[in-house]
Amino acid sequence: MFKATIGRDELQSLIEAMSDLDLARFLYCQEMAGAYLAVGKFESMLISAMHMCDRVKLQKAIGPDQDAWARSVAKNAQLEGSTLGSLIKILERHDIASADIAYLRWIKDKRDYFVHRMFHENAWPGNLDEEDCRRMRRRLVAIQLWLERGERNIWQIFERAGLVELDRLDDGSMLAMNTGLYDLIQEDLAEMTFGDGTK
Repeated sequence: MFKATIGRDELQSLIEAMSDLDLARFLYCQEMAGAYLAVGKFESMLISAMHMCDRVKLQKAIGPDQDAWARSVAKNAQLEGSTLGSLIKILERHDIASADIAYLRWIKDKRDYFVHRMFHENAWPGNLDEEDCRRMRRRLVAIQLWLERGERNIWQIFERAGLVELDRLDDGSMLAMNTGLYDLIQEDLAEMTFGDGTK
């Protein structure tokens, strides 16, 4: 563990002084950190996407008598308090294709391996030699790539289910629009009355 005030030069000196085995273990730990961040980013993106989609309804009713802001805050809190498995189960109740649900479960399985089972293989950095560290680093890099792709694919999954409309921009980014807005506009139009009492 490095002290909190370590600088670039000091870190570089420490790395240069490492044996090949210590360097392999150091790099292995760096990939663990990367995988941990990828897990967090994937789950955060899924929660953000589910939160913004008005067509994603939660089984636990968020009271219609609450104002829109309070409903939004309550929905976000409920999503953030859910496990990844629970989030996928919520999506199963919507028009998400079975292949897309299977893909999300596959991503969850990779995440679960990293979070829950990786050290069942006794993959502690101090127990591994250089080759084992390289092998585990490759595994961690793969998990990071799968999670990063999953993070991007969330939007295509939601688009196929009619939860969002995507406008793909020239720079490769996307603009997502909540299709639930159409539902709200239709409800507002249905409730409108004109001065003569007609709808």
